Amino acid sequence: MVHLNRRATSRLYHTDLMFRFDTAFAPDRKMSVLKKWIPDWLKAWYRQRDFHVRYRSRNQNIYHCTVQKSASQWVRAILSDPRTYRYSGLSSYDCKHQFPGRYDPRKVTERRFREPFPTSSIITPIYVDYEGFASIPKPERYKAFFVMRDPRDVLVSWYFSIKCSHGLLGEIERMRRDLTSLSEADGLLYSIDFLADYGLFAAQRSWASAPVQDPNVMLVRHEDLTAPGNLPSVEQVFAHCDIRMPRTVLEEVLDAYSFEKLSGRKPGQEDPSSHYRKGVTGDWRNHFNDRIQLRFTELTGDLLHLWNYV
Repeated sequence: MVHLNRRATSRLYHTDLMFRFDTAFAPDRKMSVLKKWIPDWLKAWYRQRDFHVRYRSRNQNIYHCTVQKSASQWVRAILSDPRTYRYSGLSSYDCKHQFPGRYDPRKVTERRFREPFPTSSIITPIYVDYEGFASIPKPERYKAFFVMRDPRDVLVSWYFSIKCSHGLLGEIERMRRDLTSLSEADGLLYSIDFLADYGLFAAQRSWASAPVQDPNVMLVRHEDLTAPGNLPSVEQVFAHCDIRMPRTVLEEVLDAYSFEKLSGRKPGQEDPSSHYRKGVTGDWRNHFNDRIQLRFTELTGDLLHLWNYV
């Protein structure tokens, strides 16, 4: 038997630990189960090691802003991927950690922030209007982007999410009972009224001229980020944020988080009970009727034209 001294044993243990981490954070998603057993503090320590960072962004913070049902969790997954950290040096931070039960009960148009978010972070996602974003105390160097989605698709996605798949936070249990008792058409009318009162459409409107008010802000369409051939659009966002990920690595990331990989289905194959329900744009056409269209127009005005959704 070979006997090792304490220093040699420590080196072997450290090498084995690094191998396990490299395996756990590898692109192969089959190892994702292993990551669940690694304590958060140990993952944070490992990601913060200088030897793991290939490039450090010039930005001290990045803010991913949007409204609900606009691929927010998909974008968050990409921004939280270890490869994104590797080419930015910024760790992801979910602002829901600030709230009891990880739930912000305020309307989107009422969210204001007095305290800054942690520096050296990508804050993802922030469901907020432009005024709420402007209220955030920010470091000297930052970038932000707002993901816009056709509000008609937001409506349909929100309806199915609340009725079938979303976790029962806040008022969702009550709303699920309401929607279950209604026809689809009446349920969509109910949803339009709720989202208008919640401030979602107003929040979308508020961002239309944001880059004029703050040149650090970029506007991007959900439809461009999630469509086939989305690589150039994601590259533009990463360039804006100074995340210098090589194209080959970014291609691997986008493949790992493709709709087919995440859902096990091809885009267009619907599963109402899944967070990734259908994976296509323009699905609102399958659900709108004249009553829904009229009510939608009454409550959103020229929002579609403002964002060139015609």
